[in-house]
Amino acid sequence: MSILLDSQNALKRRVMLAVLSLNMFGAIIATILHRLEPHPSPLNLIAPPLLVICSLALLIRLYIVPQSLQQVMHVGFFLAVLLMIIPSWFFTLQAFLSPEMPLVGSLPPLISGLFLILMLMMIMLRPRRLIGAAILTWGAIALPILTYFIFHPVELTTLRGLDLAIALGPAMGVQIVLILFFNRLQDLVDRLYRERLQYYEQIIERQSIRQRAMEHAVTQIHNGPLQTLALLMRDVQKGRSTDLLQRLDALNAEIRAVGHSLTDPSEVETTEHILRLGEGTQIDLNHPLHHLFHEVYAVTLKRQLPHFKTIQVKVRNFAPLESSMLTLDLKRDLCLWLEEALCNVGKHAQGVTRLTVTGQQCENHYVLQIQDNGVGLDPALNPPEAKFCTLLAQRLAGTFQRTTLAKGGVLCKLSWACRPS
Repeated sequence: MSILLDSQNALKRRVMLAVLSLNMFGAIIATILHRLEPHPSPLNLIAPPLLVICSLALLIRLYIVPQSLQQVMHVGFFLAVLLMIIPSWFFTLQAFLSPEMPLVGSLPPLISGLFLILMLMMIMLRPRRLIGAAILTWGAIALPILTYFIFHPVELTTLRGLDLAIALGPAMGVQIVLILFFNRLQDLVDRLYRERLQYYEQIIERQSIRQRAMEHAVTQIHNGPLQTLALLMRDVQKGRSTDLLQRLDALNAEIRAVGHSLTDPSEVETTEHILRLGEGTQIDLNHPLHHLFHEVYAVTLKRQLPHFKTIQVKVRNFAPLESSMLTLDLKRDLCLWLEEALCNVGKHAQGVTRLTVTGQQCENHYVLQIQDNGVGLDPALNPPEAKFCTLLAQRLAGTFQRTTLAKGGVLCKLSWACRPS
């Protein structure tokens, strides 16, 4: 939408620059011709030079400051209409008061300027303002002239009088009808354009929904069945294949649960505010965020991950925070991030005995961190979830850190700006 508006404004700017340039040169020629007249009217000696000065000023303004297009158009139209209305009333009143100076002999060629102004209105003005502006402009210029011809029918029968009457009457009526047609046509074009934009927005929205559904499916599979499968493969490799059938049956149930959550219509309709954790628990994202963190923490630590069994000290504290600025998607991703970080402790933190999980407000930031005292991570490894963590930090306009501590263990920290609760 913005690209189209920018291209339209660029085209209008070029048209306005050309019109102002031609208008300035035309006014210069008119100034010279009126100076050569033996007895020029004072108005003819003032109006053309004034038009030259105004056109040059607007031309320079528009060329130097392209953003002033609307301002230049409004000022230009006002000056053009004013320089058309003043001669129309001036020479008409002069003809009324001085019979020896007939209107057909003294009136400047205003009709061509009137048609030009109306044509420019069709290009520059919005359709809703076009009709009113055109009728007001036509009435202000044509009313005194046509009124004069009613009281002076002799001048109306002259060639110049007939030309003025036809141009300001039937011809101008045709112009108004064409403007009405153009206005209607422009409305139809705008409506078609809006419908097309809505259609594209629906396509983009559906693609976005599909993309989010795929991301959530990948996260559910990673935090659920893949975790179980990785542990099962590790135990088989080490020769610890006890309860193999039972664990395969649990893995089958987890995979089926994920597939059911993605395909069942009754669940798909409510997935917007529901988060399904890796082991199958569903939580309502409409609850306060710190309550969600408590629930994710409690549910995840109940999972049968090997290194959870060695933890002797557990520290947990989630401070309340103002989460009205967070969408349901961001709350879902934050809960999934916490679940993934806790699962990493359960899978990789060999020898862990202490787990500290906190969420605290530090000045105007909320800091969510998970720290263990296990053996730490291999610096050479780049876990696949690191990309998700980085993208989440970008969406929150925050930061993400995963650090191996010098005394052993890993610190995962996610922080983002927030308002005090």
